[in-house]
Amino acid sequence: MKKIIVLAFAIAMGVVSCQQKPSAFTLKGKLGGTTDNPVTVSIYGKDGVNTLDTLQLTDGVVNYTTQLEQPVLVIIGIEKSRNKLSFFGENTAYTINGHLDSIANATVTGGALFAAYETIAEVQDANQKRSGELRNEYNAAKQSGDTAKQNAIVKEYEDGEKIVEKMQKEFVKANATSPVSAFLVRNMYGYKPLVEMQKGIAMLDSTLAPSPYYVALVERIEKLEKVAVGKVAPDFTMNDVDGQPLSLSAYKGKYVLIDFWASWCGPCRRENPHVVKLYNEFNDKGFEIIGVSLDQKKEAWLKAIEDDQLAWNQVSDLKGWKNEVAQLYGVSSIPHTVLLDKEGKIVAKNLRGEELRAKVAELLN
Repeated sequence: MKKIIVLAFAIAMGVVSCQQKPSAFTLKGKLGGTTDNPVTVSIYGKDGVNTLDTLQLTDGVVNYTTQLEQPVLVIIGIEKSRNKLSFFGENTAYTINGHLDSIANATVTGGALFAAYETIAEVQDANQKRSGELRNEYNAAKQSGDTAKQNAIVKEYEDGEKIVEKMQKEFVKANATSPVSAFLVRNMYGYKPLVEMQKGIAMLDSTLAPSPYYVALVERIEKLEKVAVGKVAPDFTMNDVDGQPLSLSAYKGKYVLIDFWASWCGPCRRENPHVVKLYNEFNDKGFEIIGVSLDQKKEAWLKAIEDDQLAWNQVSDLKGWKNEVAQLYGVSSIPHTVLLDKEGKIVAKNLRGEELRAKVAELLN
């Protein structure tokens, strides 16, 4: 059945590509009820979610028109609320009918791309709902000490994730020119290691190059290629805890670990004792650490440094995930480590615990 659905979508895509493209995205229908906040029309583009317009409805009537540069995920919601509905949109006519109290349950109809995405989304939504139930079941099993039940729940969760991923990959394979495929690949591979991301984008046809999701993948691949193992680490300068500029280039001739972390990051804080032990063992042999914090509150940052007894130099611009060094190095999760040799070349990434210690010992011997 799945193969038949995918084939039908492939045929639909071909039919649509031969027709003249409609000139505008239109959304018409009715959303009953009232709200103090306006209805928002947003898109999930290259850089995340951006609001296009806000709508003030009269008697619940929706009559909206805009021009989409490329097919994208469209999000209809209520401002300052998580009450949202998403669907894949292009420059064609859509209808929406539902209630403002539950926009997520509104009925939307549209073109071929909409239908293609909805088939995938239905499976994702069902899996997400089941995942929420499994989390509750896992917590209950953990409280009762039922290890066998916990293991069974973990397996069911992993099996569900594999089913969704398999369906997405099958769709992409059958529809390499579809904008929906670009969206799926970006979500599946957008934050994976460089090699995996390169495999992901290779699944897409080059005609998708204008898609914001394809562009996002290309830009991230280019960024990660610049900080791949074997490349010279990009220099940076950022203020330390005293507001004084500190540059990576000042550490030339030393083995250096760039340690991306934050006071609010539980896994980072749990890893810190291992990093302290590593620093104490190898610092007098030419090993240094630069901590790069993704904090936003200086007080929390300084307290964590003191509480965890981090004796090495620390820098931050207090911009959180927008930290400029983290952006430069393509950091998408923390803790994140980058290990450099004496020439400033990247020799390893994302090593932790004993694996990190073994690598540092190997370099210094």
